[in-house]
Amino acid sequence: MPVLILTSDNEEIETEIARKTARRLGYKALNREFLEEVANTHGLDPKKLAHAMDNTPSLLKRMPEKTWNYFLSCVEMEVLGKLLEDDWVCWGLGAHLYVMVVSHVLKVKLIGNLNTGSPKENSGKSGQVRKKMIADETGKKDKWSMAAFNRKQSDADLYDMVINLEQIQEEEVIETLVTTLGYPRFKAMTYSKNTLSDMALAARVRNALLKTLTDIRVTADNGTVVVTTTSVKREKTKKIEAIKRISEKIEGIGYLEVHWNKDILTEASTSFR
Repeated sequence: MPVLILTSDNEEIETEIARKTARRLGYKALNREFLEEVANTHGLDPKKLAHAMDNTPSLLKRMPEKTWNYFLSCVEMEVLGKLLEDDWVCWGLGAHLYVMVVSHVLKVKLIGNLNTGSPKENSGKSGQVRKKMIADETGKKDKWSMAAFNRKQSDADLYDMVINLEQIQEEEVIETLVTTLGYPRFKAMTYSKNTLSDMALAARVRNALLKTLTDIRVTADNGTVVVTTTSVKREKTKKIEAIKRISEKIEGIGYLEVHWNKDILTEASTSFR
């Protein structure tokens, strides 16, 4: 069965449409409530985890980049593990940014005024204020998504469908989503399931490595895992050995490759000391 990933700059409308669509389809809901389970599984502070999902890392807010990346990797790994089960409507967990090109996953972005507020509120000065609020929220989310995944969440190319709610009623949106998910092209096939499984494997490896390491990128293809890392030359051997030692404990890896890149900037800065 297909999976629906929904996102919007208006959390209230996003949640309402997502829940109603899930009920119509008889699907399970995967949303911010899942963060508490993720926190319990990984021994994290639920409040800090929720904060990391909305804010970029900051030493002033006691969320250094290393910790922030690890927190997000915990969410990504657990969400991908859930999505392997199919029959989900997922929103609020950033999945539209890390579930890429899976044919049985429909990713939808809701844009527009979102038909909230009274006609008076949606016109004149009030309307301009509301538009600025939406623009500010879009900018904040773009900043977060660029820091987390090097992608702008507002980029239409990330989605299979973009729906403008200015002239479309809520029930029409839900009907469109239900109808689209019923198309044969969104049926879960062996290839698309394997693609999602590879993403889940890569996420498990990356999460394990990020507990102690930094500058880690992981891809997987049919059980072959490629880890790319960066460090100064003197740390190359130690870091590669650590990657292999940690990765060999992870189930599902058929073959492991480790690619190392020289940290040119750090090397240059230390050479002048």
